[in-house]
Amino acid sequence: MGTQGRKIVDTDVDELVKLLNKAYSDEWLAYYQYWIGSKVVRGPNKEAVIAELTIHATEELGHAVLLTTRIIQLGGTPVTNPQQWF
Repeated sequence: MGTQGRKIVDTDVDELVKLLNKAYSDEWLAYYQYWIGSKVVRGPNKEAVIAELTIHATEELGHAVLLTTRIIQLGGTPVTNPQQWF
């Protein structure tokens, strides 16, 4: 699908993949922040905060999955090294 995806998109596909990888990295960072927050939260409303952070983490991970799919469809490779997320 990479070749066909490149034909369909009317833009610089390499630049598009670069931008999608940036968005992908941002989603992973957001996922991690929500996820780790849900693990270290303290206080009287701890359970409610954990539930809310877990919902947000799941949403962010879902976004990362969608971006991964699109990057691969366009013949690109998703960022594989967390050090490249920044």
